[in-house]
Amino acid sequence: MRTAKRSVRGNGDKVRRCLSALAAGSLTAIAAGAGVGTQPATGGPASGANPAAQPAGGVRLEDLPPSVRLGARVSGVRSQIPVISAVVVVPDTASYIAAVSTWTTRARFPILIDDGSWESAEAVARFVRSFKPERVVRFASDSKPGEGEEGLRGAVERAAAAAWGCDDPARLFEHWNTLKFTPPGVVVAHPSDPAWTGALALAAGHGQPIIWLNARPWGLSVDHWLPYDKLAELVLALHAELKTMPWKWDALGDEIDAVTLCQNAPVKVSVGEISQTSTFAVMDVIGRPSGVLTLSPTEPGRTARWAWAGQVIGNEWQAAYAAMSSLFLSPESAWLFDGYDDGPPWNGWDATAAAGYFQKAGLQTLVDDGARRGLEDWRRRGAGQQRGGDPGVAELKGRPGGLLPSRRGVNASLVFVNSSGNAEFFDLKPGQGKPGDAPFLHVPSAVHFVHSWSATMPGNRDTVAGRWLERGAFAYLGSTYEPYLQAFVPTPVVAQRLLMAMPFGAAVRMDRGEAWKLTVIGDPLYVAARPVARAPLPMPGAMGELTPVATELSGQLKERKFEDALKTLRLLGRDEEAARLLGAIIKDQPEALSAEVALAGLTAAFIELHPVIFAKVYEAALPRIAEDPALAACKDMIWHSTVAWAMEISELEADMLAQSLRPGSLVRDASEASRAMKRARGAEASRSVIARAKAMAVDEATRAEIERLAP
Repeated sequence: MRTAKRSVRGNGDKVRRCLSALAAGSLTAIAAGAGVGTQPATGGPASGANPAAQPAGGVRLEDLPPSVRLGARVSGVRSQIPVISAVVVVPDTASYIAAVSTWTTRARFPILIDDGSWESAEAVARFVRSFKPERVVRFASDSKPGEGEEGLRGAVERAAAAAWGCDDPARLFEHWNTLKFTPPGVVVAHPSDPAWTGALALAAGHGQPIIWLNARPWGLSVDHWLPYDKLAELVLALHAELKTMPWKWDALGDEIDAVTLCQNAPVKVSVGEISQTSTFAVMDVIGRPSGVLTLSPTEPGRTARWAWAGQVIGNEWQAAYAAMSSLFLSPESAWLFDGYDDGPPWNGWDATAAAGYFQKAGLQTLVDDGARRGLEDWRRRGAGQQRGGDPGVAELKGRPGGLLPSRRGVNASLVFVNSSGNAEFFDLKPGQGKPGDAPFLHVPSAVHFVHSWSATMPGNRDTVAGRWLERGAFAYLGSTYEPYLQAFVPTPVVAQRLLMAMPFGAAVRMDRGEAWKLTVIGDPLYVAARPVARAPLPMPGAMGELTPVATELSGQLKERKFEDALKTLRLLGRDEEAARLLGAIIKDQPEALSAEVALAGLTAAFIELHPVIFAKVYEAALPRIAEDPALAACKDMIWHSTVAWAMEISELEADMLAQSLRPGSLVRDASEASRAMKRARGAEASRSVIARAKAMAVDEATRAEIERLAP
């Protein structure tokens, strides 16, 4: 990350003045007035109350900044609709549509897609750990959407309208008017792009119209560059659709103040030849007047913004996961890591100061700053090693059966990182991290990453943003190019804004900043609000028969169907029980530890079990991991478990490292694995690791660097 004389104008001072004027008690009142954390109203929005028009703790909403008003509107809708304490797991998109269509303004519940892949089941488990439902149930529907793109579009629109009690999508706007409800934003989707699942959830959940536009000319992916003329066409088409709607939209603080693009479209655009000055984030251009990028710096429209924007990407289950996390989860914990020096200008983004706000708000907060901001500190955190000063560290007690006193990975709903570097690395003080060093997340997380280039190719797992999204981040703020430090809202200010229930897409933006290079991946309307009280309501009768996942466990254990039992425990978020089952299998019935059984319980073993025991589970799963590129994330687990750079490890662990070299950190992996093998088995084994790494290298420079590692 570099600094520059260029300063992106923003409202940091205004926010600070607002915070000074509104005492802590007033902020609580604002949240309460918006309905955050209050008992759900019996009638929901159908009672006729428009959250946007209600006073907030004696402070008139119209007197607050547009971003705070938008957060109050979103929080008001969320708080007035009861949430059933259940997670519904569906096998396909047809069942997903059918389940969303049973939402009402009197009861809702999260819906996740488990398509049978290891990754989708991990996402369900991560969500369940955070949501803590009373039950997890399976639902499958025999209904099918209509044929082709038009059939899917019709089914999605009917489901979104049904969630608001409207049986005819063509009359949804009229229905909202009857309810005195005003949408906070719009969602842009296309039936050809799998992220439409996110669009359906966010349209139904927040109450937003769906605009059907194709933002992917020639099928360009999220990692490509979007030609400016195509972006201009998209913006003009969006404006044309908005002009047909009965709400004001072309200024902040009117009615439509958010745009969510649910498509795997490019995140960056270039005006002319690609360069530092011509590159912009698409999500910082959407929501501005058409042609804003072609204005000269002195023209008054340069900083105009009428909406905050965000982009939901991924396949069907990933987009659904991101949307459901935004709609139903509330932050309970935060982790902040500050790789910056304690001096100007870097201390303006001080993580310790930001952590103080979260701690005062009652969030369990971990902060790594000052004397512990190097790569070793980072990797120890990912390895689950508690540090002096961490909350509760003195009270930790050992757990029997190989279970660790502190679980591996990071349990943080909010993550803030300050670093410098590029898309493929991040520099700390001292040391350099790789994307594979991103810690495993126990729960879905919103991530704020002050760093250059981190989100330039979010579809690539060997980039910083790509790996965080793979880990389970459902919202991410990062840069698509070199932005300079001043482009980022200071970390303490972002913390304050989020605690004011300001939407994520607005909290991370300079209100009066010019279009620039920072992108928001995820729902821009995500509000870090307190959880809504769970409603003691039955599941909708329209869903028909539901299968409680927990009831499957007893029979699976009796019949020694260990793979199925471990999958069940994973979906229920019961990691400790899954780890104990694996320990018992290894001890009493080791022949039952097949590759499939090991893979089903791998994450639980990683989180809970002693490294040597985990290595046995990993060894059993390795044949599956090695043959399936979709399981590449599993290789990161052995590196996070062994912490080979910091301790002596067993021969088995050394063997597993040697067989788990990763292309994105090949030189470092080869160095650490070869040293581990030398300690465990001698120089010849170390040389075999170097030979394997050289064979994996894709260019001569990397091959030469690896050659220099030879003992």
